[in-house]
Amino acid sequence: MANIHIVLKEKSKIVLFHFLYSLHQHLGWPRSNSKKPEEITILTTDDLIVENKIILNSIKKIVLFDFLEKS
Repeated sequence: MANIHIVLKEKSKIVLFHFLYSLHQHLGWPRSNSKKPEEITILTTDDLIVENKIILNSIKKIVLFDFLEKS
């Protein structure tokens, strides 16, 4: 299972991000960090990483966020 980690620039945009991503729900499962809700991990499969990045880049035009690198 692959993960994509992002952090939203504005905490108030969490619901909007989840709504926009849910329009493409077959690509993965977003989960907010309980201690830092603006930090979101998207659980997906290895074969859907490219499709997820395309969708996330289109969402990024509406909701500002950065991709995080996790070790």
